[in-house]
Amino acid sequence: MASGLHELNETPFRVYGLNAKREPVAMGECDDLSLGEMLLDLRKRGKIGDGTRVGIMFRPVEGQPGEWLVNPWN
Repeated sequence: MASGLHELNETPFRVYGLNAKREPVAMGECDDLSLGEMLLDLRKRGKIGDGTRVGIMFRPVEGQPGEWLVNPWN
């Protein structure tokens, strides 16, 4: 960005699962209004279930580090 300013991310919520090596794998990203809907859809499609370790990261500013709201390693 030419101005040096970071833009707010339109899809600040990132959902991750863990693969067999316990590494995070991106499952999707969405805005705050769609987070619940996305989780329900992932469950409906069999991507997550009762035993799935799911992580949710909040990353409001593009290009900046995010914050784990739900950490899949815990």
